[in-house]
Amino acid sequence: MNKLSNKRYKIAFISFVLILSILIFKIWNNIYTNQYAINSKVVALRGNIYDSRGRLLATSEVVYTAYLDIRYLKAIAGNAFKRDPDFIKMLSNFGLSEKLVDLDNKNILRLGSFSKREEIQKKIPPQYLKFVNIEQEERRISIQDFALNFIVGRTEQRCGISGAEAYFDKLLRPIRDGIISISYSSFIGNRVKSVRIEPENGKDIRLTIDISLQKKLYDFAKKYQLEKQATEVGILLMESKTGKIRVALTTQSWPTYYMGYLEPGSTIKPILFAAALELGLVTPETNFYCPGYIKPIEGLDLTIKDLEKHENITLYDGLVHSCNVVSILTTKKIIDTYGQEKLYEILTSFGFGKETGIELLGEIPGKLNPPDKWYRADWAFIGIGQSIGVTPIQLLAAFNSIVNDGIYVSPTLDESGEIRTKKILSADTAKIVKTMLLDVVEKGTGVNAKVDEIKILGKTGTAQKNGKKDVTALFIGQVKLDKEYTILVWVDSPQKEKLSSIVAAPLFKNVVEELIQYQTKNSQNSNNAEIPNIKGWTIKQLISLANEKKLNIKIHEKGLYVDKYEFEITSEGTALNVWLSDLPPL
Repeated sequence: MNKLSNKRYKIAFISFVLILSILIFKIWNNIYTNQYAINSKVVALRGNIYDSRGRLLATSEVVYTAYLDIRYLKAIAGNAFKRDPDFIKMLSNFGLSEKLVDLDNKNILRLGSFSKREEIQKKIPPQYLKFVNIEQEERRISIQDFALNFIVGRTEQRCGISGAEAYFDKLLRPIRDGIISISYSSFIGNRVKSVRIEPENGKDIRLTIDISLQKKLYDFAKKYQLEKQATEVGILLMESKTGKIRVALTTQSWPTYYMGYLEPGSTIKPILFAAALELGLVTPETNFYCPGYIKPIEGLDLTIKDLEKHENITLYDGLVHSCNVVSILTTKKIIDTYGQEKLYEILTSFGFGKETGIELLGEIPGKLNPPDKWYRADWAFIGIGQSIGVTPIQLLAAFNSIVNDGIYVSPTLDESGEIRTKKILSADTAKIVKTMLLDVVEKGTGVNAKVDEIKILGKTGTAQKNGKKDVTALFIGQVKLDKEYTILVWVDSPQKEKLSSIVAAPLFKNVVEELIQYQTKNSQNSNNAEIPNIKGWTIKQLISLANEKKLNIKIHEKGLYVDKYEFEITSEGTALNVWLSDLPPL
């Protein structure tokens, strides 16, 4: 009996030792191969989006998001938790009381996101903590006011879905999350090893938009829309030489400047006149006769009216006074000599009928049918900016080709992007049309866009809307300040006045004045850091400063000492206005 008992003890002991050995080996193996490591994810963030002056338009922050595992909770507690006051209070803490009735249809319930983990833990009763998973996540923050939402765009699940967020998504998107790993480096009792791999965030981008100027002009546009009882006011402002868009806004609820099109009206005339001049079909002195209307196609019962009877008029004055008859007859010279295909080629060379390539997804090509799809009189209507649909961004770039000495510059929102250009007109042709556009503002249909002592080239355009009494009033032009800017403004369906010379031209003037005021203020702020307080300085000191800083100084009033001074943006650059007095100021 004793022998049998001893044998059983031995077998039990051997079995125990064997099981213990296997267990110890498994533990050692798991530790040695890092299977007992504690790993924690460190969320990588999307890159920031900045405006042209380095101010944040969009950024990201790390937040903690709580998820309630309802399936696990049901497996442990059944449905009794739904009646638990602590559970009901927890949902209330997260503002989710109404979700109680939907729990049967969910496996996971998102409780909310907070800046700190502790904020979440305070809202959860202790008995429910084990059913809640708290994860690090990225929260995107961006400026969506002042029509910037169309430019900056939005994200969803860490991916850009509209605007610059979508176009530059590959650059902005986080590259990889980081990891914090704490593990045993050897067997039980040895030191703890900690490894941290930093997250790799997405790249930052810088847009051409000036957020302060955008806000300033957006606020003005909203007031102007109300004043004119219009459905929309839009403004595009671009550097002529670089194509960099500094302001892009519409008061509409969607971005019409690249996702909508309009008939350009008379703003197309400079383009057609330039093409005819380039082809040698006309000169500025070419004579026409305007009886106040035109029948463009013989034998067809079609009459296109002009605003007035111009009688004998040259090509030059035809643009200055926006004569429809001159424009249609000039267009007729093109198709009579080269065919309708040449007119189509001219329009496409200026960028109509295709996307400009602006860095915004969803840009449309406008509406320009090929010649084989044209109606018999389409060429004549195109001559006055009808039977063609252009996006405002297309029209801006096309007109800019003329005032930019015949060079087309692709509009861009990428501050660091490459400037894309192509020559479509000779400099001589562009110079002739620019002279005409200057007189449009000085003595033609665009006089209401004139700003004293500022050089402005421009053209009015009043586009009839299909089958409606409403119009779209446009003015497009170039102004020379610290640099040359090409600006397009449009007012859709104004109810008080209709003509662009009365509605859009004054708006253009207002935009230029707002731009001058904005630049003057910025110049004063920037120059204050570089130029000392010159109040009380003598003439000799002023001359020395002007030579050192290469400043253009304008002296007002006679005297020996500087009494006051201010900066001003002019067509020649930044000027320092100085008022003198006979005695040193106190």
